[in-house]
Amino acid sequence: MKSKKKLLFLILSLWIGSDLLTIGFENLLAHFTHLPDNSIIILNSLSITSILYLVNRKYKVVKIFIIPAHDTWLDKLVYVIPIMLYAVRALLPLLYDPAIWKMIVHHLPHSLMLVLAMITAVFFEEYLSRGLIFGALLVYFKHHKWRVQLSILLSSLTFSLSHAMNLFNQNAMQALNQMIYTFAFGCLVSMLYIRSGSLLIPFLAHCLLNLPSFLYSSSPLATAPVTLKTILMQIFMLSIFLVYTFIFINNDEKRHYQF
Repeated sequence: MKSKKKLLFLILSLWIGSDLLTIGFENLLAHFTHLPDNSIIILNSLSITSILYLVNRKYKVVKIFIIPAHDTWLDKLVYVIPIMLYAVRALLPLLYDPAIWKMIVHHLPHSLMLVLAMITAVFFEEYLSRGLIFGALLVYFKHHKWRVQLSILLSSLTFSLSHAMNLFNQNAMQALNQMIYTFAFGCLVSMLYIRSGSLLIPFLAHCLLNLPSFLYSSSPLATAPVTLKTILMQIFMLSIFLVYTFIFINNDEKRHYQF
């Protein structure tokens, strides 16, 4: 029990430290160098992920597999359907506005840097939130009746709280709106992770979620005016995500929970 508490304390310390280091390191690079924002994001993400990787080498709680769990096709639909929906969402702007293609091609080097920045940032977030934090919580609650459910909710809460840093460039309502959605999304991708047994599945879903905000325009969640109606819509979306997540979490399926 003592070692489990030590692991959880270490991982939560890494979570807080990663957020603080992200703010400090990016500000230092911006102040002392003339690097573009995308390069700063890439350097920061790779640096912190390297530290997290060294921690995981000892505790081995992150599972990255190229091939997801060997389930039936019906089982695979549980995590394929959300990915397909996010893929449609990511591609819709291209269908409605063909001029976006021209913009991407015309500024191809910049577009590629945007995609690389997104990939490294998303991998860092998934490695920390789903890999280390969620994995450590599964270990900590190993013998708890609600082991998986508690791990999903608490890891999603830390993922949501990490986005409170956006208060530096958003108002309180915009930050709250984003935090509600990221909590819901965290629950969903935690389920995708544990059902597939591969961190690459939530990583792919997260990339598809972030692609429009990186490649096409500023994120609607970050820039659109936020009203009470917007918040209520996010709460409604949260309820849908939670229902989908916990319907497909079955404690009898031990093969999904071998962490």
